[in-house]
Amino acid sequence: MTEASLTWHRLPTRVLVLRIVDMLKSFAIPIVILFVLNNDWETTFGIILRVAVLLFIGFDLLQKFFGWRNFRYALDEKTMYVIEGNWMKQEKSLPLYKIQSVHSNSPFFYRLLGVVELTFDTNANSDDASFKLAGVFPSEAKRLEDVLDQSRRRRLEASTEPSESEDGVTEKTLTIEKPPGVRLYTLSTREILIASLTSLSVFAIFPVASTIITYIDDFINLDGTFDQIGDWVISASVIAIGVLILSILLLSVVIGTVINFLKYGNFVLERRGDRIRVEKGLLNRSAKEIPYEKIQAIRIKETFIRRWFNIIGVELVAAGTMDELKDESSTILPFVKRDKAMAVLNEHFSQFAWADTLHRLPKRSLVIKLMRISWFGVIVTGIVVYFFREYAWWLLLLWALIVGGRVLSYYTTRYARNGAFIQLRTGAFNVRSFVTDKPRIEQIHVTQSWLQRRFGLCNVVLSTRGGLLSIESIEDIPKREADAMLDWFSRYPNEKEMKTSG
Repeated sequence: MTEASLTWHRLPTRVLVLRIVDMLKSFAIPIVILFVLNNDWETTFGIILRVAVLLFIGFDLLQKFFGWRNFRYALDEKTMYVIEGNWMKQEKSLPLYKIQSVHSNSPFFYRLLGVVELTFDTNANSDDASFKLAGVFPSEAKRLEDVLDQSRRRRLEASTEPSESEDGVTEKTLTIEKPPGVRLYTLSTREILIASLTSLSVFAIFPVASTIITYIDDFINLDGTFDQIGDWVISASVIAIGVLILSILLLSVVIGTVINFLKYGNFVLERRGDRIRVEKGLLNRSAKEIPYEKIQAIRIKETFIRRWFNIIGVELVAAGTMDELKDESSTILPFVKRDKAMAVLNEHFSQFAWADTLHRLPKRSLVIKLMRISWFGVIVTGIVVYFFREYAWWLLLLWALIVGGRVLSYYTTRYARNGAFIQLRTGAFNVRSFVTDKPRIEQIHVTQSWLQRRFGLCNVVLSTRGGLLSIESIEDIPKREADAMLDWFSRYPNEKEMKTSG
């Protein structure tokens, strides 16, 4: 790499401001507790603790300053170069052809200062192969995306150049034109509101409040406050307690709704050429892409409550997606009516075919599910009976959930092979469906326990290439079906199957 022949760019100064703000946010609670609420400079321990916190903050500030000062990047027609490091500089390069997509993220403070964060996603699984530009101007972000688009077009043109055969006849490779950019789906305000009301986020206020109170109690003794609350609960009427609980739940619903609007507001699913693009967020705006050629499978998720309203979520299993972006970038429809979601999938993801009918498990599968010992239930039952016998009647609810979950799993689990495609539907309270085709499956693994052998049943595990390996499994299917899946997978794909999968 010759530095003189490249035009090097630094991150804007305001990026350093963002890093300092992020650091202060992480230290906000300790600073308030140690220097505002409990400013104890009299005891030796208090002095040592506060000096140590100040020294650590100072060291972190220096580290962020040198990290920002040393960071530089440059591009030529084929490669992206980066120099980074806090105390020691490191140089690395990444060929542009390895960059599969660019994800942009604009948190609130980034938008306030007029910068965006770019994440370059490659086909590799190592951490060093992908990296971020944590704060560039929108014009610079557009320039970088244009450079990558030009690199892709050059590779496409190179692959379509005429070639001469051995007998001197010029041959030209046929290519399929990219479809024009089209908007596939946008979330409405009504859909976000219904999703907020049908999610379990209404109860999220309780663990969050418990965590905050526990954290504060480590520095400030709240025992007296807890005693006062306990006395009020004992003396209060049933109506007052009910109103308090309803008020807390209503507050939780409002908070959950606001969070969902901030996260999924202005949600847009688009197809841009050979890529799927998802944009979402009001305060924190993000845009992420998935190349069509990297899609390995489609996964549909149905939560227990949303199944009553026929609402599903759709994810793509994509190869080469970084672990930290995997869940976010793969969700293309977070909560949509089933008929609308299937219309989008059938029209714009026609490379995957959904079966009209699925096979159910045999009745002996229900028998073996009920025969299996629930070690979790046994251990909890033993603890409750031995230490908390007065609460033993709660065990009825526990075992009802265990048995009910196994019965639901029997009725919801289904499977089908449709030509070159395989489709699974598994789960109990929460259900998910999965579809892929034979060329995209890495391996099929069949297991069988001693009890399953007695009933002629097996477990089948499918692995596809998503990030590292994306694994789907189905339990207690007939052995002949498992053998048929292995035989189907081991056969070399014929011409019809190859055309279908393409």
